[in-house]
Amino acid sequence: MKYAVQNCFHWIGFHIVNYLLEKGYRVDGMDDITTDKKEHLSMFVGRNELFRHVPYSRATDSYDVTMFVDDYCLKLNTHAPVTIQLPLLFGEWMPMNDKGIFVQNEFISFDSKQFLRQAVYIDQFLNSMQQWIHATRMPAELVVRSERDKDAGGERPENLLHIRSNETVEEYIQLVKAHYARFKDFY
Repeated sequence: MKYAVQNCFHWIGFHIVNYLLEKGYRVDGMDDITTDKKEHLSMFVGRNELFRHVPYSRATDSYDVTMFVDDYCLKLNTHAPVTIQLPLLFGEWMPMNDKGIFVQNEFISFDSKQFLRQAVYIDQFLNSMQQWIHATRMPAELVVRSERDKDAGGERPENLLHIRSNETVEEYIQLVKAHYARFKDFY
């Protein structure tokens, strides 16, 4: 399969690209390298023979799956377009400090009720995403939440998915904090 990932050096896009490359898929990534962080992330995947950094103007329609990602939404174009409302994702390379994360310039502390209830570690999300890509029937819109976030918020139950984890959110926080401490200058 051949994938196109738009906004591929956004921290979530980077994780998607890396995940797909590790699975052996060909990936064309589209993004403007406008920050030192994006430049740094591009170096991690740029040497992989399965990855090509392609300008938006040179993208083709010959992809099995096209994705666009930002902080709140993942748009998948497979058999039919699907818009996935993202949970509060967190992981390596996201805007953060040692006390919490920044989502659209809003600070969310690691020990806040919101974070502890809503947060989903990026790798947990990616494992679920792979299943959705290969599903033959998906609703046009999907809302994804943490298993700890049971408040449906008005979403229709048939469009709502909860991601479960065998590890605690605190264990993932420690992983992310360790990565941040090691690579703080690149964040």
